[in-house]
Order: sequence, then structure tokens, then C-alpha cells
Amino acid sequence: MPSAERPERPPRADARRNAARVLTGARQAVAAHGLDVSYHEIARRAGVGVGTVYRRYPERGQLMEAVLLDLLGELTTGAERALDRGADWPAFTSFFTDLALRTGENAGLTASLDDRGGPRVAAARRRLLELLRRLTEHAQRAGTLRADLRWHDIPFLAKAATSAAGVLDLPDDRSRAERCIRVILDGMRPPVAGRS
Repeated sequence: MPSAERPERPPRADARRNAARVLTGARQAVAAHGLDVSYHEIARRAGVGVGTVYRRYPERGQLMEAVLLDLLGELTTGAERALDRGADWPAFTSFFTDLALRTGENAGLTASLDDRGGPRVAAARRRLLELLRRLTEHAQRAGTLRADLRWHDIPFLAKAATSAAGVLDLPDDRSRAERCIRVILDGMRPPVAGRS
């Protein structure tokens, strides 16, 4: 059978594992060092040879697209899950916490969606923002989220809770981020009548 007519074979299990490791390593490396991180650093974090990274993603743009789509896909899944739960306050707080932590961990990525994306990344970003709008408005209609917030405010509040850089030479850590998220979420609740 001529090679042009051979059916496409699914990738071997080790190739699939390596692809997942490269993507995970790329996300970690980009989060730590920015979008211009070397393929050698990505390979080191992934625990594979640099040739494996180049074979999987010969163009840097392909790799950045895969990393951004992976991050947006996780956030989108969380937003869909929150809406499926009725967008009640626990569902909203779960999504907001996830958004804040991932924003803090991936500051370089989330700041570059427009610059490094492409049509697929732009579509994934629009989908996530639409879900965020619906989630915010649903929580406001339910009376669990203060009415003076706009859905555009939510990502900024998430970023404020988990700034990737330390402040006044104080190091950032996960427990501090979680405390800040709780405080910000408390401030997002509607005011209680009679409370000054």
C-alpha cells in the first residue's frame, strides 16, 4: 500500500505520555521564566530530551498556543462546572479561587493571550469571558454577589489576590494567596443591611 494511503495510526502510549509531560513542563517553565523560556528548560522540567520538545512542537508559536489553550481549557471547564451547579455562592467562590490561583501561577501567560495567541486562543478566551459574564450575572441575580461589580472586574480582583511578585521583599506563598482570596471574596458579598 503506498504511504499516502496508509491509515493514520494513533500515537503510541509513550508518545502520548511524553506529549503530556512536555505540555506540563512548558506550562511550569513559562510560568516561572516567561514566554521566551528555552526549549532546554522546558525539556528539563518535563524530564525528556530537548529533541522530544522540538519534535512535538517544532515552532515556538505551536507550543505557546498549546500552553495557552491548556490553561484556558482548565478555566473554562471550571466555569462550566460552576454554571452547572447553578452558579450559587459556593460554585462562584470555587471558580474565583481557581481563577485567582491560576492567574497567580501563570501571570506571564494570562498577560499575553492577545499577543501570543491566534484564532484558536482568541476563541477560547472569548468562550471563557462569556462564561465569566454569565456566572457573575447569575450570582448577582441570586443576590450572593454585590450588584455594583461588573463581570470585567472579576479577573482584576483575582489577579489582585495572587500577584505573582512579592511585595516589599516579602515572598509570596500559597497560604497567603488563599487568605487574600478569602478576604477579597468577603468584600464581593452584598452589604449586610444595618452594617456600617
